[in-house]
Amino acid sequence: MQFKNSHPRIGLALSGGVARGPVHVGVLSVLEQEGIPIDFVAGVSAGSLVGAAYCAGLPLPAMREMAASLGWRNVASPTWPHRGLVSFAKIETLL
Repeated sequence: MQFKNSHPRIGLALSGGVARGPVHVGVLSVLEQEGIPIDFVAGVSAGSLVGAAYCAGLPLPAMREMAASLGWRNVASPTWPHRGLVSFAKIETLL
């Protein structure tokens, strides 16, 4: 819904994938630098974590620092098939 004299509503969809998390932070940084307001954010997996942090007000420099310090081994670990091939218990602890 668009109201008279307001900017068009802009939504951002962030995809999943641990490797894409830092990329999403970069996209948010560019949008912010260009003055493009984001009204809605939706995400899956890593995209939902980045989107939630952004919507919660975590500053982008802090998000960049966190993304740079987190590697795959810090958030997930391979596991014997019980409920899949990867366990994300580490990221649950981090969150």
